[in-house]
Amino acid sequence: MLNWSVPEETRFACNLLKKRITDYCRAHPETNGTELPVPNLTYNIHEHPVSDLNCFYTLSSGLILQGAKRVNVDGKNWEYGRYTSISTAADTPSSYEIFRASPQDPYVSCSLRLDPLLISDLVQTQPEILEKHGKQDFMHTSRIFTVSACSCDIVESYLRLFRLLDTPEQISARAPLIERELTYLILMSPQGAALAHFFTQNSTANRINKTINWIRQNTGKPFDIDQLAEMAHMTRSTFYRHFKTITKLSPLQFHKRQCLYQAQHLMMTKGYSATQAAYEVGYASPNQFSREYKRTFGMPPRQFVTTQTKPAGIA
Repeated sequence: MLNWSVPEETRFACNLLKKRITDYCRAHPETNGTELPVPNLTYNIHEHPVSDLNCFYTLSSGLILQGAKRVNVDGKNWEYGRYTSISTAADTPSSYEIFRASPQDPYVSCSLRLDPLLISDLVQTQPEILEKHGKQDFMHTSRIFTVSACSCDIVESYLRLFRLLDTPEQISARAPLIERELTYLILMSPQGAALAHFFTQNSTANRINKTINWIRQNTGKPFDIDQLAEMAHMTRSTFYRHFKTITKLSPLQFHKRQCLYQAQHLMMTKGYSATQAAYEVGYASPNQFSREYKRTFGMPPRQFVTTQTKPAGIA
C-alpha cells in the first residue's frame, strides 16, 4: 500500500479540507457523491466498505483525505490511502474497493472533473509544463492513471473551491479562476507528464484519446475499427497496438465495455428496462445483451442494478 510522507503543512491543509467536506455533508447529506453547485466538483464519504467491479473512470483528478482504496485500472493494481493525489488522463474501464471505512473513521475523498479544453489551452500556452516533464518515454507518459503524494498547493486550491459553497453568489466569477489554477498545478505536478502527453497535439496518446472520446460519445453506432484508425491517422495494425498499449483493451473490447456501462447508466439513472437499454446502446438482441452483461458484471442486468449502491467516483 502506498503510504506517503508529506510535510506538516500538507497534512494540516488536508485536515482542513476533510473537516470542510464532512461539515458540509452533515448539513447537506443529499450532496454526497453528486456534483456540487461548484461545477465539476464532487466529494464522497463512505462509512462502510463499498466496491464496484465494473465502472468507468473519466478525465479527472482527486484527493484521498481519509480511509483506503484498492483500484484496478490502466492494467495495474493500486492500493492507497490518505494524502494521495490521483488523476485519470482519459476515460478508462476500472474497478475499485473502498476497504477502510467505518462510522468512526469514514472514507473521505474529493474530485474535480477536468476540462479537456482547459488542459489543451494550458499545455499550448504555458511552455514550462512540457519543459518540466521533458522527453519521457512513451510507456510512462501514456499511462492513463497516475498516483502521487498530495502537494499543499493542490490541496489548498481544492479548499478554496469548497469554501465557495459558503458564498454561492461568487461561484460563477471565482470558480473558473480557481479551476484553471488547480488544473495548472496538476499539470506541473508529477501527474502532469501523462496528462500533458494526452493533450499535446498529434502525440500518439492524443490521437488515441480522440478515438476513445469518439467511442464514448457515439455509443450505439456501428463499430468500425478502420474508421477509428483513420481518425487516429494510423494504419489498422498500428492503431490496434497503440490503443491496447494505452487502454489495456482491444478497440472492440473497449467498445463493448462502453456499451454495457452506458446501458447500466441508463438503467440506474433513467429507469430504462434491460430491453430498452440494450436497443439504446446498439444491441439488436436483448438476449445477447443480457448474456454479455452477466458475463461482464456477474449477474443479469435487473439483478445487478437493484443491488448497487451509489458510485464512489474517481477518488
